[in-house]
Amino acid sequence: MAGKWHVPYAVLFLTNNCNLACSYCFASRSGQAAMSKRTAERSVEWLFENTEGFPENPLILSFFGGEPLLEFDLLKSVVAHTDTLSQKHGKSMIFSVTTNGTLLTAEMLDFMEQHNISMLFSIDGNRKTNDRFRLKKNGSSPFDTLCANAEKTLQRFPKTAARMTITPESVESVFDNIIFLDQLGFSFISPCVALELFQDHDSWHTFDVQCRKAAQYVIEKASLGEYLHLHFLDNGIEQIVDDHQVDVACGAGKTFVGIDVEGAIYPCHRFVTYAGADKEKFKLGDVFKGIDPVRTLPFRRYDRTHILGCYTRCDQCPAKDFCAGGCIALHQEINGLFTMPLLQQQKLMTIWHSICLETIEAFKAMGRYDFLMEKIKMKPKSFVPVND
Repeated sequence: MAGKWHVPYAVLFLTNNCNLACSYCFASRSGQAAMSKRTAERSVEWLFENTEGFPENPLILSFFGGEPLLEFDLLKSVVAHTDTLSQKHGKSMIFSVTTNGTLLTAEMLDFMEQHNISMLFSIDGNRKTNDRFRLKKNGSSPFDTLCANAEKTLQRFPKTAARMTITPESVESVFDNIIFLDQLGFSFISPCVALELFQDHDSWHTFDVQCRKAAQYVIEKASLGEYLHLHFLDNGIEQIVDDHQVDVACGAGKTFVGIDVEGAIYPCHRFVTYAGADKEKFKLGDVFKGIDPVRTLPFRRYDRTHILGCYTRCDQCPAKDFCAGGCIALHQEINGLFTMPLLQQQKLMTIWHSICLETIEAFKAMGRYDFLMEKIKMKPKSFVPVND
C-alpha cells in the first residue's frame, strides 16, 4: 500500500502575505513569507512526477495564500512551466485561485481567461457583514473595490463562486447576505461555517432558520425558471438522490495535499496552519525529496469507520449517510485528534440534511424535480467535493 500512493491535486501556498487582515483567517498564522520561483516550479514538477504511470488526467493545482494575487508574476511563471511539463508528461493541468478579489486587474482577468483559470471569491455578503470581518490592514474598507471587481469578473466568468464565511456574529444575516450576493451576480454561493466558533443553542437555531429561508428562496426562484446554486444544497441533494454513502469528508492526504511556501507537503492546505505544535508530525515530505509514503498511511486508511463520533455514534445519527465527519484538520486543532469530529459537526449535518430532504420534496410538489436534477449537475470546479 505504501508504494502505490499518488496525488492528482495540490493546493499551493504562493504566499502567506495578504493585503487584508480578516479577523477569522486561519492562513494568517503561517507568518509573512512568499514562495520562491524554484520551489513553485518544483512543486508542479513533483505533482507530475508523483502521478507518472497513473491515469488521472487532468491534474489540479489551486493557488492559495495569503492572497495569491500578491504573487501574480509567480503565478504566471508556474502556469508557463506547467505548459512545458504537460507536453513532456502527456497530461494537462486545471488551475484555480482562491482570492479576496481586491487586487484583480484587467491584465489578470485576461490571463485567467486565456488559461481557463477559475476563481473562488472570498466575500461574506453585504457591506455591514464584510466590513465587520474583512478590512485592510490600515482598518479601511475594501468593499467597494471588491464589489466592482466582482462585477467585472462575473461578466467574463459567470460561474465564479462566492465563498462566504459564517460566524456566530454574522449568522443572523446569512439569508440577507445570500440575497446580496445573488443580486451582485453570483449564481454559485458556498456558505462555509466556522464550526469551532459555534458554541450555543441560540446560534444554531438562528443558523437553522437562516438556511431554511435560503432554501425557500432557491425554491421560489426555481418556480420562475431561475436557479441559485448553494453549495450545501447542490452537493447534499445530489448525494441523497444518488444514494451515495460518503466514506470521507474530503480527500485530505488521500487525493490532495497542501504545499507550504517552503515546499513542505501536508495532508491539505488547512494542516499547513491548523497542525500547530504538531506541524512537523503531519509533514508528509517535501517537493524536493518527495513523500514518505508511510506518513500518508493514517490519512489513506482513514474513512467513516474510524470516526469516533459526535453527540451520538455515527450509526445512530440521522445524517449518517450524509456526513463523513467533517474537516480533519480542524478536528486535529480543536480536539487534538483528527478522527474525533467537533460536536458541532452533527449539528451542522443534521440541519443541512433535513433542509436538503425538504427541498427535494418541495421541487417534486411543484413539478420541478427534473429542473432541480439538471441544475445541481451544473457545478463549477470550486463546487465539486474533493472526495476519495
